[in-house]
Amino acid sequence: MRALRYWLLFIVLFTLSNAHHAEAADGGKEQVIRHWEIQWIRADGANRDRPLEEASAWAASSAGQLTRMPADASGVWVRVQLPPTASYRQPALLVNRLYGRNLSVYADGMLLHESTRSVRFDVSKLFLPLPADTDAVTLLIRIGTTEERAGVYSAIRIGEFQSLTAAFIRREMPDLVLGGGMLMLGVIMLACTGFLTRSVRAFWLSLSIIALSAGTLVFTYSPLPYILFEPRIAWLPLAYDMALFAAAPAFMYFADTVFMGLYPFYTRLRQVMGGYAGLCFLMVGLYVWMPERFASGYDLVTTTILGMLMLAAFVITAVLAVAVTIRGNWHGAVLSGGIFVLTTSAAADLAMYYFRDEPYDPILWKFGTLVLLVALIVILSAKIARDHAAVIAYTKEREDYNRRLQRAEKLKIISDLAASVAHEVRNPLQVTRGFLQLLAERELSNRKYYDMAIEELDRASSIITDFLTFAKPEMDEFAVLDIADELDKIYAIMSPHASLNGVTLRFDVQDGIRIEGNASRFKQAIINFIKNGIEAMESGGEIVIRAYRQDGQAVIRIRDNGSGMDEEQIAKLGTPYFSTKTKGTGLGLMVTFRIIEAMNGTISFDSKIGKGTEVTLRFPAVHPE
Repeated sequence: MRALRYWLLFIVLFTLSNAHHAEAADGGKEQVIRHWEIQWIRADGANRDRPLEEASAWAASSAGQLTRMPADASGVWVRVQLPPTASYRQPALLVNRLYGRNLSVYADGMLLHESTRSVRFDVSKLFLPLPADTDAVTLLIRIGTTEERAGVYSAIRIGEFQSLTAAFIRREMPDLVLGGGMLMLGVIMLACTGFLTRSVRAFWLSLSIIALSAGTLVFTYSPLPYILFEPRIAWLPLAYDMALFAAAPAFMYFADTVFMGLYPFYTRLRQVMGGYAGLCFLMVGLYVWMPERFASGYDLVTTTILGMLMLAAFVITAVLAVAVTIRGNWHGAVLSGGIFVLTTSAAADLAMYYFRDEPYDPILWKFGTLVLLVALIVILSAKIARDHAAVIAYTKEREDYNRRLQRAEKLKIISDLAASVAHEVRNPLQVTRGFLQLLAERELSNRKYYDMAIEELDRASSIITDFLTFAKPEMDEFAVLDIADELDKIYAIMSPHASLNGVTLRFDVQDGIRIEGNASRFKQAIINFIKNGIEAMESGGEIVIRAYRQDGQAVIRIRDNGSGMDEEQIAKLGTPYFSTKTKGTGLGLMVTFRIIEAMNGTISFDSKIGKGTEVTLRFPAVHPE
């Protein structure tokens, strides 16, 4: 029934979150008591059932003060004077944090509340309704325990029942939400482990164990589950202990992976911690089997020694995290920074737990865990962004590959057609041209028509020549070409033509760049690009040709500031009969593509409408002997 009552209180939190505002008008103002008296319960049982009445038996205490229990004590009596509660419609009392396993609450000798906890977990809360009374009441709280601490730690609050109901739950909600969220994250990560490759599976599994362990530690250290699930709570302390045993080696494996195995002694320390965790799990089995016999050994192995080992491991991990942060990339720096924050906060918690005179509840490690989670999220977000960029780049690469494949298929067809037909067509054209020349000499009156016919035949012959060149570029004679010398010759050839069209040629060529190829065909390809650039600038402009060595390649960039092209036009470049010029056939650029490919080069275009075009050629560079 008690568990059902607290579950109902948990539900009404969401419907009564603003109830204290309404109650402030109808009921009394909430009162906070911060001072009371304590009396240690003797181990011989002299004051177990009722406290001693002598004034000297009582000592003053207050909120936030909790001293270790004497060795000859088995608990503590707490005596506090409650104010009149007649001004409240439904008075209640709330203590958000006290330490003890067995609680009994008396008001002027009348038993109001009693609870007994069989598990070894002494963090508790006290929330109970009070009778409305016009007089002050003496409240006695008997706290029994076998731990080293016992007493009331937080202030005692007196107020309306509905208002304190929300406060009873609200304080523990962050821990429950954080713990539940980590548990859910760990379960999801664990379920995804089977989809990963073997190389990252162990690292991912360690992260899953860390998330599950951290969530279990946060959830099981909150007193609320022990109240809600009473009396079926025997598994909660065991879950806390086993999560602690699993967390240390899993975290050290995670840190060792982040450190990339740079510190062999840390790897050995991680292995030692893993072996000791196995011993702790064995002690759990022995303790569950015979708790009375193995209780002291269980505390020594799983609390004292394990705590010291974890403190040393956290300090060493924090120092190594600083070293990795200094020498690593930004991903490693962010992750190592998260590890440093977590390890330093956890080490501080353990140090205060073991070396402070007053009992201490570890809390700093929770903030360290949040910082580590934020670091992981930052790195994961960066990786997602990087992978997205890689997918986009891969998609573009695939599109470019498909375009080149389609172009190659088309060019193969044209090449076969050119090789089989060009020679047969060229011979009749030459014969026809000769007869037209003879007729033109005899019929002077129609000379202009014969000249036009001969001109068109020459144009047809030129197209067929391009077909022949495309079908088999004359690359039989390969030689080592000096880029600077070849571009000087091209400048001498093209500068008059460029000047006539109001275009300036500017060359920026690095010396000593050599490639293998055919000089005539190389000049033909470069001249074709320059001519296209000149024709793209109707009002004049500038063409810049740069040549340099990069990553073992000879790179030639030809940039103009002409009309430019869109992506669709760039994709069609090099295909038969596509040209941005009115009378162009596209065969010249198609031949140029074949020349570049025959010289083991690659070609790419970067162009924008109205801003010009840049052609980039890359050839394998020849290293000087």
